[in-house]
Amino acid sequence: MPPLVRASYEGYTAFRSGIVPRMGLVSMKLNQICLLVLGSILLSCTNPGRTSEFDSLGLFLDSLTVEHGVPGFGFALFDDGGLLYEHVGGVKSHAAPERIDTRTAFEAASISKPVFAYVVFSLVREGVLELDAPLQTLVGEVPEIAYDPRSETLTPRLLLTHHGGLPNWRSRMDFNAQSYSELFAPDDTLRFFVDPGTQYRYSGEGYVLLQRIVEERTGKGLNELAKDRVFEPLGMTRSSFLFDAETRTNYSLGHDAEGSPDKWEIHLALASSTLHTTASDLGKFGAHLASEIQTQGLYSALAVPGATVDTIGDFERSWGHGLGLVSDGPRRYVYHGGNNVIFIADFIYGVEENLGYVLLTNSSNGPEMIKAVEGRIFGRDLRR
Repeated sequence: MPPLVRASYEGYTAFRSGIVPRMGLVSMKLNQICLLVLGSILLSCTNPGRTSEFDSLGLFLDSLTVEHGVPGFGFALFDDGGLLYEHVGGVKSHAAPERIDTRTAFEAASISKPVFAYVVFSLVREGVLELDAPLQTLVGEVPEIAYDPRSETLTPRLLLTHHGGLPNWRSRMDFNAQSYSELFAPDDTLRFFVDPGTQYRYSGEGYVLLQRIVEERTGKGLNELAKDRVFEPLGMTRSSFLFDAETRTNYSLGHDAEGSPDKWEIHLALASSTLHTTASDLGKFGAHLASEIQTQGLYSALAVPGATVDTIGDFERSWGHGLGLVSDGPRRYVYHGGNNVIFIADFIYGVEENLGYVLLTNSSNGPEMIKAVEGRIFGRDLRR
């Protein structure tokens, strides 16, 4: 067992015993105390002569920002009982170096998708949607793609599992668009790449298409739905699908490989990619999903494989209803990455280890940091 996983077991055994509260780790006993130090929640062992694994993890994360040229990041570790550890570091922008704190919002990019999938499953639970119902039975006309008869075979399940046959994106979207019709040029038609249901093809377009169906079906916008069904119930107070006034009170810019800061201000809420959040907020979402997976609750279906994507050695990759999956023999990991070019993010949960983490970075140099953290937490490259 990797060192950090072994150490975390010592910590969260206390959580399960009921001796230590699972959420809001402001104070803690049982040979461990929780210290608030420079914006980092640290689980620190009080045994003399022993260095806390969590202290060393914070130092490790800080060192990676220097090694890989990442200006700033947020990190949270969780299990099925709640947050175990949080650490943030660096600056919001190289241009005006203000320190990142635990309430600083990052773009989570495509980690937006599992949050939206959660919204969809909440509507399925209430009978508002059916996963295998053709989209045209849910709304009057399927947006954008109704001209092609293959649209009649599209279902929410096919779109959630990236089997809708649609491209990731058409061409570069207009960030100033105020409506869906303005996102792409009039002659930039959405087209099927393959027949629906025939093969896996990752598609942001598919998620936005399903978002439009959901919004028409409910009469509510994505951010309102997410707020009511995810953010408020889970205490995700610093999360939004919009770059709104509340988010603007404390947010990070993104950076290119050379460290130049920038921010793409998309005006529309998109299920594919516009989630703004913090590591602790996303960690709360991860802890809730972990609990659902461990107890086989309704939302564990987000991590049920829809189809195998490929096999590399002992690793099998597949895709569920909002989350990717990789298995290494008996061990399973559910995950989703995020890449908005100047923001790189990672979300992963090891089912058998019952341990997961969130890493949000404000740099296109984030992938190397993510790779190093995966190795530190799980002890190997999971070939995602």
